[in-house]
Amino acid sequence: MKIRVKIILFIALSIPMIAALAYSTTIVGSRHDISSTSVAGAEKCVFCHTPHFSNADLKPLWNKGTSTATFTPYSSPTMNTSPVTPNPASLVCFSCHDGVNASNKHQVLNAPGAGNFNGEADPNCVRCHFTTNNNLRLFGKNPTQPLNLNAHHPISNSYPTAIQDPLFNTPPDAQKGWSDVKLVNGVVECVSCHDPHDPGINPFLRKSNSGSALCLTCHIK
Repeated sequence: MKIRVKIILFIALSIPMIAALAYSTTIVGSRHDISSTSVAGAEKCVFCHTPHFSNADLKPLWNKGTSTATFTPYSSPTMNTSPVTPNPASLVCFSCHDGVNASNKHQVLNAPGAGNFNGEADPNCVRCHFTTNNNLRLFGKNPTQPLNLNAHHPISNSYPTAIQDPLFNTPPDAQKGWSDVKLVNGVVECVSCHDPHDPGINPFLRKSNSGSALCLTCHIK
């Protein structure tokens, strides 16, 4: 009986440690922590996620509206797979990063607390929208212009097979990618290189790009 109790206690104590190792750092206090920094107990997750009244078009339990921007997908004559208008896996990022809805508090579908942004849940928009020099930081182009994705890494395109392009490494899992660089059902998305919950490697990278290590996970060239 004593041995069984010790085993149960060991497991109970280990679970939080394993969970902590899943992320090198915490979202708390990062640029993705939109909650008030001056109020103890302010909700951290609600500005992106909600268990009720979430955006049915986007997952997981997304608490912001779908971007209304007009996107021009990445295109290149040297690509062997063609990006499309961003898939839901990347549209969740563009809920903020499209330069149209960026951290617009009115885009939160299910507001925290009493249903408003006053007092204990007032969003700390300064985390994203101001640099250390207090200059407004824009993520996208003017909302009246198409958001041209050619200025960024291709997203929402199928990862090329060895036959399509031999200059790409073959992932261990054709649908999920590598343990550190992810594919979403075999497709490259924003979350392939970025982990929105782990600010340990700026800017929310899944692994260090020192020596182009992140790039060389996929690219041989």
